[in-house]
Amino acid sequence: MSSTTPPAVRAYLARVRTALADLPAGEVEEIIEDVRPHLVQIGADLGDGAAIEPLVQRLGSPEDYAAELRAAGGYPPAPPAPQATEDVARPSVLGARFAAWTLLVVTVGAGIAAYVWGLERFPDGLAVVLVLTPFFLASVWYVARFGTDSVFSLPEVRNLRSALPGTEDGVPGRIRGYLRALKPAWWLVCAVVPVVLGLLAFGSRGGWLLVPLLAVVGALALWAGPRSRTDRRWLWYILPVSAVAAGGLLGLTGSVLDRVVGPQHYSDPYPAGAWTSNGTPVLRYGGEQLENVYVFDAEGKPLTDVYLYAEDGSPITLPRYACEPGTGAERKTGEDNRFPRPRLEHGAYDDAGVRNGYNGHIPECRELEGVPFTAAIPKQPG
Repeated sequence: MSSTTPPAVRAYLARVRTALADLPAGEVEEIIEDVRPHLVQIGADLGDGAAIEPLVQRLGSPEDYAAELRAAGGYPPAPPAPQATEDVARPSVLGARFAAWTLLVVTVGAGIAAYVWGLERFPDGLAVVLVLTPFFLASVWYVARFGTDSVFSLPEVRNLRSALPGTEDGVPGRIRGYLRALKPAWWLVCAVVPVVLGLLAFGSRGGWLLVPLLAVVGALALWAGPRSRTDRRWLWYILPVSAVAAGGLLGLTGSVLDRVVGPQHYSDPYPAGAWTSNGTPVLRYGGEQLENVYVFDAEGKPLTDVYLYAEDGSPITLPRYACEPGTGAERKTGEDNRFPRPRLEHGAYDDAGVRNGYNGHIPECRELEGVPFTAAIPKQPG
């Protein structure tokens, strides 16, 4: 469009651009493109000359016009130029790099912590947070004292910004406008997610203290989010909070999916193995607890001293019980994987050894050997 812009307007806009040079380059370009048609129209009315004096008489100096544009757009006033005789503290490259990398580490760490928090209902890694807090506060002090120009002028920061969508000057205006239209909704997300994370931790020890704290964090995100566009120092707050919102959303989504879908449990129609009942291993088959296992050879002859193993080679070890002599009580004698085990029978017996119920007799416990049934082994063909 510069080929159709009168020379006086181009010179006027050049000084306006210089007066706005402290603002982000992409936003300065948007401001210039917004006011250019108006200035071109005024320049056409005043005559297509090379002098900018008619524009100055009509609009004021480019610097005053730039100040009006700042006020209309909600931008901060231009920083005063330091006096040559003053001892002005200057930012250092080391301090700027410290502030930039500290912000990156804290932002990534906040996102990971929020993801774990949303997934597992309470955050871990408090010691890491306590260690990083002094460094983060030092980086906040740096940008509050020296501003963000030295940070954004670092080569690694410039490369990162150029790689991110919406920050490069060459990004089409339609995309920039769409991303900016989403920002108010995102600030709302940044306000809500921390409160939700706090409510999830409410039942934990000391969790109730997090709810009002995170409510303040969320409310400040609503206030600081829009201001981070004009005052880049607020990025040291809004970026970690945005990471918390993003990580928390992912964690909460994963937690919800885990509860809705859940791990798939498939029931084996013939389950067999050593289960645990009140801390004691038991053997189950078809949902019923087994007291013993009997093994036969191909001729139907019962086998003794058979040892059972699982498919991974581990023994199927179960408690072994025996009768306590003289008391009629049953006692545990150890654990092993040897089968079959003696059958324990409880009751009262007469002098002939016939079981007749209790009938005033002392209950006794007997160990019975042998197999209580006969097995018919099917013949294998051929």
